[in-house]
Amino acid sequence: MGSIYRNGKYWYFGYCENGRQKCMTTGIQGDLTDTRKKEIKRDLEIRYERGNLNKGFSLKFTHVIDDYIILKEKEVFRGQRSINTLRSDRQHLKLFSNYVLNKLGRLDITDIKRSVLENYMEYRFTVDGCNQTTVGNNIRGIQGFFRYCLDKDHIEVNPTSLLKIPQSLKRTVDQIPSRKEFEDMREYLNQYVVDYLNGDDTYHWVKMISWFQIRTGMRNGEVLMMKWKQNKKTDTGGRHSFSYVYLNPSLSKLIIHFKRRRREIPIKGVIKEVLLKLKDDVQSKVYVFENVGKGKQKTNTLYDNTSFSRPFKRLLDEIGIEDTQYSSHTLRHGFITDLIRKDKNIVKIGKIVGHRTTTITELYEHLISSDLEDLIYN
Repeated sequence: MGSIYRNGKYWYFGYCENGRQKCMTTGIQGDLTDTRKKEIKRDLEIRYERGNLNKGFSLKFTHVIDDYIILKEKEVFRGQRSINTLRSDRQHLKLFSNYVLNKLGRLDITDIKRSVLENYMEYRFTVDGCNQTTVGNNIRGIQGFFRYCLDKDHIEVNPTSLLKIPQSLKRTVDQIPSRKEFEDMREYLNQYVVDYLNGDDTYHWVKMISWFQIRTGMRNGEVLMMKWKQNKKTDTGGRHSFSYVYLNPSLSKLIIHFKRRRREIPIKGVIKEVLLKLKDDVQSKVYVFENVGKGKQKTNTLYDNTSFSRPFKRLLDEIGIEDTQYSSHTLRHGFITDLIRKDKNIVKIGKIVGHRTTTITELYEHLISSDLEDLIYN
């Protein structure tokens, strides 16, 4: 009727339901004697026959997360999900599970109530200092996990179903750097790159990524996922969930696919010089900006947006821009508004930065209208 087997560090129970093979984790690790395996198998078979396979069976929250991630990894392998979406799911669940373990201990999945999620949101606001966009993205990032738990009958009620999830902040003028602030950012980062190329300064990943944004108008996530070359298995296609960024072999062109839109950025001059020096100095294999593990060994993994946030705030302090609502996306805002201030073609600006319509680009004109008063009165 069923079978018990080991996959990785956990033991699983496999069974057939409506003609389809299914499995569930037992949450048990380590070696088991034949007698103990038979006992567990028989207990689960009895539960299955009575129609309460999951009820009364302790499923640790972290074990179910492992099952969910394994499922999503298989979807990536089959081409049903992008690797970037998987990384995002991992990050959101890691943040939440770390909070649960540190604050509440090793809970069963049925112990994760709406109140736990509400307390988690409050923690992210007050202790971590996150804005409502970040917190909302965190919660939306784990909603799929709880839908999975509901489908598997691990829980009877989805704790996110009646949860009031914070809405993303609307773009306001407070997120757009003033002309002076943008000039200060650009001057500081340009000088850093000059010093780096001359050998007078060392590689600093936050400064380098910020410089790429301020020179190209790329989104922070686009710069972070930039690869030295195309992976022909994953970096193809035009489906909405698939995002990828890679350089061509001669480092003369950057191909970006994001939100079902493909664009190309020509690479030459100082940008190409920097890339060539980075290739020699950093010696990263896959991503241009690779995360480095605690042992200072290359991990072939990219940085995520959350790991960039606080170092960027420190960079702003270093430049002399005091406490603001600015985030890494501010550099993209600054790039766009700088071109608008210079009266560049709005259609061309939209194509450079990957906007779907000129309406999105024109929004920046409205946001900086007060900044353009000098054209009338000076």
